Amino acid sequence: MYFLQHYLTALMLFFNINSFKMNTLFNVMFTNLIIGLIVLTVNCQRRCDQIDLCSCKMDDGSILDLTSLGNTDNTPRFKDVQCAAEMNFYSFNPCQPFTEKSCTDAAVCILNPDLTESISIGDAAKAAFQYNQEQQAVIVAYTSGTIVDLKLSEIVLKCDESACTPSIVANGQQSAGDFQLTLTTVCACPNGCDAKGPKRCKNSGAGSLSAGSYLCIIFFIVIILYLIGGLIFMKFVRKKDGIEIFPHITFWRSVPVLVQSGAKFTVSKVTRKEVTYDKI
Repeated sequence: MYFLQHYLTALMLFFNINSFKMNTLFNVMFTNLIIGLIVLTVNCQRRCDQIDLCSCKMDDGSILDLTSLGNTDNTPRFKDVQCAAEMNFYSFNPCQPFTEKSCTDAAVCILNPDLTESISIGDAAKAAFQYNQEQQAVIVAYTSGTIVDLKLSEIVLKCDESACTPSIVANGQQSAGDFQLTLTTVCACPNGCDAKGPKRCKNSGAGSLSAGSYLCIIFFIVIILYLIGGLIFMKFVRKKDGIEIFPHITFWRSVPVLVQSGAKFTVSKVTRKEVTYDKI
């Protein structure tokens, strides 16, 4: 997009400078066409206008809100994430500042491989949202330091509607003073989150349980209640002792025999051998 815009601008200037060689009417029409194409390319570029330190508004009116992702206890939500390429560690907390070693009021902090030294590479109060046309993603950038030792940390917001539990990857240093991390979350999707959290997957995520898990839990709870209740009933109501206090002991004693008989009958059907219950 940017290349096309600059290219069209250069063409317009070229033809304006050499307009004396053209017919006046043709030159006006051509210049208007070039201007129209430039306006079109600019308008086609997506953007995300910053609302505050935690959110921005897309050009279609949808909102990206990272409020729910940030810790509010002065600790980083994503702590000591290692970049395998350089062995350094990175910590990040959106929206709210955190402190880790010498990093104070930080949004992004880098630590050396043995975690003994740290440098703030992004101040929490210096956040800027921008839509990156090349990566097709919103980037929130944090700066730290002065013009002499300015540091820039870019957090690439990767939209994944199934990522109700966010994850982050440290991409490391891209150039001198320029660092990058990739945050994958449903909150990077338009209208995916509000200040309270994900809108469409409040019961999802790594910590949630499936329907099968709930059924298993219910099953084992019923078994435990059956055993405890049965033992108490047989002991204090039926006045049984020893193995007889086990509820339905006659039935449970017969289970192995019944299983064995059923298995033999099934095998006989598979092998096509005529076996009756009397023979078994």
